[in-house]
Amino acid sequence: MPRTLRLMGALALVVTASALMPAFAAPGLHAQSRAHQLAGAVGHWSDTTMGAPAIVVNGERWSGQTASADLQRVSTRLFRSANDSFVKNGTAAGAFPFAVHTGTTSFSNGTLRAQFNMLGGKSDQVAGILFGLSPNGEYYAARYNTKEGNLAIWGFANGERWVVARGEVKRQLPLDAWHTLSVTVNGKTARVALASDSTLSITHTFDTAPTGRVGVWVKRDAITAFRSFEVSAQP
Repeated sequence: MPRTLRLMGALALVVTASALMPAFAAPGLHAQSRAHQLAGAVGHWSDTTMGAPAIVVNGERWSGQTASADLQRVSTRLFRSANDSFVKNGTAAGAFPFAVHTGTTSFSNGTLRAQFNMLGGKSDQVAGILFGLSPNGEYYAARYNTKEGNLAIWGFANGERWVVARGEVKRQLPLDAWHTLSVTVNGKTARVALASDSTLSITHTFDTAPTGRVGVWVKRDAITAFRSFEVSAQP
């Protein structure tokens, strides 16, 4: 069966309205499922069931823009006040889709873990974990990319991203399958790894310890599902 038809079938199994709760009470932002506690902030996100409750981002259904008013409400919900820099970063031409874990208000030490399923994407297929999201909309994202076949950590600020660290080992993970990505932060040091292949890992030490909200992240045209987002915080 073509991947497109499988995707359509998966998205058809939408979680019923009674199982949903408001994400950020902003038009165009999708509801979050209680099961995974991920709420879309930038991009086109929807709840679905793919063997277990999941959230799917679809780059083909996203216009590439997010209304400033929506981001003001997101900023207020996440950080208790609207931040102009958060809105500016979220509406920038280089903004990327991300969803926030609503059950974690601040994370600095411990392990973040998520299962991901790469379903499609015009340029390449990507899945990432977002961490260190600050009130001004700056963050880090640890991602796996099928085009490069490796892991990398990106930073995002002032409407643009840059490479923080890139893994040298390359492996092509299959599409339409679930994989597990983890990010372990200990002070200034972060280790990114894939559960299925111990050779796919990178470790980086930041100048300043990353602290902030967490979630999941993709490139602009990706179609990716996430489920079982876990936060194991350490003092």
